[in-house]
Amino acid sequence: MKLYIYHLAAVALTAFVVSSCKNADINDEHHYDNKVYINSAPVTDNLLIKEDIINESRTIAYRLAAPVEKDIQISFRAVPSLTAAYNLSYADDATALPEEYYEISEKHVTIKAGAISGDDIVVNFKNLNRLDENRRYVLPVSITDAGIGVLESARTTYFIIKGAALINVVANIRENYLPVKWKDDNAMRNVKVITVEALVRSNDWEAERTNAISIIFGVEGNFLLRIGDADRPRNQLQVVAPGGSPFPPANYVSGIGLPVNEWVHIAVVYNSETKKRIYYKNGVKVYEDSDTGGAVNLVRGNSYPNGPCYIGRSFDNDRWLPGDISEVRVWNIERTEKQIAQNPYKIDPASEGLIAYWKFNEGEGKVVKDYSASGQDITAAKDLVWVSVELPEEN
Repeated sequence: MKLYIYHLAAVALTAFVVSSCKNADINDEHHYDNKVYINSAPVTDNLLIKEDIINESRTIAYRLAAPVEKDIQISFRAVPSLTAAYNLSYADDATALPEEYYEISEKHVTIKAGAISGDDIVVNFKNLNRLDENRRYVLPVSITDAGIGVLESARTTYFIIKGAALINVVANIRENYLPVKWKDDNAMRNVKVITVEALVRSNDWEAERTNAISIIFGVEGNFLLRIGDADRPRNQLQVVAPGGSPFPPANYVSGIGLPVNEWVHIAVVYNSETKKRIYYKNGVKVYEDSDTGGAVNLVRGNSYPNGPCYIGRSFDNDRWLPGDISEVRVWNIERTEKQIAQNPYKIDPASEGLIAYWKFNEGEGKVVKDYSASGQDITAAKDLVWVSVELPEEN
C-alpha cells in the first residue's frame, strides 16, 4: 500500500514538474514572440472618388500580443514603393496615391508600459474628387520602426481609392419601417397620376416570415405596393389601388415573381385619367390593364383611416420587407417604359414630376434624405442596417 502511495506521489510530482516546465516554456515563448502588429483590416476599399466627396479620414489600429514592461515607441509612414507588392498579392492594377492627396497626422506613437496598444493612427485623405475616377489608387502604410519586434505578415495596411459606383450603399429594412409624414398633406390626397419605383433585393421572400405579405411603399386600404399574399406566391408583387382588384393577378405570366439574391427594379404606374395600370419589372412591362378607379390618397387609407404612408410597413409590424432597398421614387406623372428602363440606379433630383426621392445611401443612422425638391426626409423606427454594394453589378 505504501509503495502504491509513493508511486502516485511520484506521478503527481512528475506531472507538476512537466506542467511547470511547459508553463515556463509558454511564458518564455510568449515573451520572445511578443511583437507589434496592425490589427485593422489589411485592405480598406471604401474610399470613393465622387464629386461630392472631397476629404475623408481613416484610422489604423495596432497592438502587441502581450503587455510590455516599459514604453515602446512605434513609427508609421506611407510606403508607395509597396504598390507593386500589393498588386501582385491582390491581383490588382492600382496606382500609388500621389503624396498631395493624403497626410498622416501622427507618425510616431507610444504604447505605454503595461498596455498592448496606443492611440490610433489617423490618415487624412484630401481632394479625392480631383482623382481620375477610372483608375484605382492604393496607399500602403507600414510600421517602419519599433522598439520591439514587428509581425511581418501584419506590418502593412492598404487603403484603396476607387471610382464610385452609381450605388455604393443601401439599407436593409428587415423588421424595420419608415413612416412618411408629408409636409403638405393636401397635395398628397388627390394624386390622379402616380409612378412609384424601387430597387429591392431579398435572399428569401418566404423564410422566417410569419406573414405572407411584404410591404414596399404606400397606404393600407388605398394605394399600396406589396409582395405576396394568401392568393399568390410570396415573391409576387401586387398593387392595391382605388377601383378594380389588386394587380397584376396571381401567377399572371411565367416569371412574374421576384428573384432571390438579385437586385430587381420595380416600377408601378397608376393613371386615373387614362385608366392605365402598369407594372414594370427591370424596365420591362409585364402587366397592363385599364381598370383604375379614382385618384390616389397617400395620406391615409379608406379602410384604415388612421394608417399613414409607410416604407416597409402597413396594417401592423409583421409585414416587413425581408431585404435591402434603394432608389425609392414617387412621381406625380406617368413615367414611360423608356425612362424607367434607362434610369434604375440614378435620376436627376430636379426631374419634372418627382415628389420624393429616397436613395437610402446614408451609410449610418436612421434618417433617410429626400433628394427631391420636397425635402421630405424620413426616419426609420430604429437604426437601419447599411450594406455596401456596387451597382450596377459587373456581368
